[in-house]
Amino acid sequence: MRGMRRFFDFYLKASVHVAFAVVSLSYLGAKGLNILWSNALGVVLFSGTVMGYNFIKYGLGGPFYLKVTHKSFMPMQILSFFCGALGLYGLLYLNPLAYLVLLMLVVFTALYGVPVFPAQKNLRAVKGVKIYIVAFVWAMATVVLPLSTLGIKMVLQLSSPSNPFGVVGVLGLFLSHFFLVLALMVPFELRDYLEDTPQLATLPQRYGVQKTKNIGFLWSLLFLGGHLFAGAILKWPLQMVGVSLIITLLLIIGVFIPGRHTSTYFTNFWVEGIPILFALLWWAFESFL
Repeated sequence: MRGMRRFFDFYLKASVHVAFAVVSLSYLGAKGLNILWSNALGVVLFSGTVMGYNFIKYGLGGPFYLKVTHKSFMPMQILSFFCGALGLYGLLYLNPLAYLVLLMLVVFTALYGVPVFPAQKNLRAVKGVKIYIVAFVWAMATVVLPLSTLGIKMVLQLSSPSNPFGVVGVLGLFLSHFFLVLALMVPFELRDYLEDTPQLATLPQRYGVQKTKNIGFLWSLLFLGGHLFAGAILKWPLQMVGVSLIITLLLIIGVFIPGRHTSTYFTNFWVEGIPILFALLWWAFESFL
């Protein structure tokens, strides 16, 4: 039993769970855009998420990423290097447009974690912008990146005058993923607001706990509105309305339950697992209903 607990803790701490969440949301992006899901993209996204999150969480704890000073971080480092090799293999099957989008995501990730600004600041340390950057990067990775696997020619056809609703549908889906991630981050903000430094100016620090929950509720509704709008434009099956409603309900529950005494397992597993459940529900509703 203790071995299972240690494995589960490693699964969470090594960013494997969050990597599955990103891949799941990317799968949803492809399904929402009515395009084929790329297995190579899934491999690259999974690997990149593990490496990126572990770099921010553990690599910056030592003087160099390649020489982590804490022995407890070494398993995460080993996993990250393994994922790096796997990601390089997946890159062989992507096109130049996907490379360009991936490069943008790498730059944002670097700016988020590495102190490149005056006074040794990174984007993560800039007051009040952390969650918006994370939501933007997730939306890029889960909507724009799957779209880029079509190649430049197909993407240009999507935005041509003969297809006036194509861009509108993509924008609606992008915004729905953006607000979904914002709502997912509210429980983390509520859990950590007493430990977060005042310089971060998190939502609870600026607005208090109750107003932060109200903001999370609003973002959950904006996700629902954006998802239903995108579904109408992109002509999804009617049963996907039910999936959107279920996920919105889970988001609202996730927003209103957390407090400063909430278990990390609630946020790190159950809340971060909502995109995974989202993908499973979409697949199930599409396959059996």
